Amino acid sequence: MPNWASTSYVFKAKNQEQAKDLYEKIDSLAKMEKPLVENGFGKLWMGCLVNLLGGDWNKVYCRGEIIDYNLTDGHVCISCETAWDEMPEFRHFLEQQYPGSKIYYCVEECGNEVYATNDADGECFKDRYCLDSYDGLEYFETIEEAAEYIGEIIGKELKSDFAEIENAIDNYMEEHNNDEKCWMSLHKFDVVDD
Repeated sequence: MPNWASTSYVFKAKNQEQAKDLYEKIDSLAKMEKPLVENGFGKLWMGCLVNLLGGDWNKVYCRGEIIDYNLTDGHVCISCETAWDEMPEFRHFLEQQYPGSKIYYCVEECGNEVYATNDADGECFKDRYCLDSYDGLEYFETIEEAAEYIGEIIGKELKSDFAEIENAIDNYMEEHNNDEKCWMSLHKFDVVDD
């Protein structure tokens, strides 16, 4: 059984026609009575979209499903649940089907601590740090923002240094006898070249 990752894609089309076409294809899958391809996920399994676009889902690794999708400002935003990581073969397949397009992604999978994006310029995904805590998730664009926020929680001024913040978090949790209401973990998104 895989660890399920939350993966967000932003499809930046070459033109409005490409964006509209992809959105309408995903929407048509959602409106079907049963999945286009029999599978264990449902109507919005990634393999259904590969099949609809003329590809062979047996040759494109696409272990996951589309949870939500929308067309915003000429971009198709797709939220998925994927196995372990984002699905690069799926992403590359979509880019091939729509020449001139680019797909940015951001993936979070806490079990194996996979936090990554291919959006180096922060065009679609600006956040570079994530605080996972008892109270939920908080995101930060800079280490300075993370240090200030976490410093307020633990009541200590922190330097803008990832290792120092991690150490301060560990000390804070120990001081509170590892009470689950004091639990937190800071993660950094790796920026990958893909």
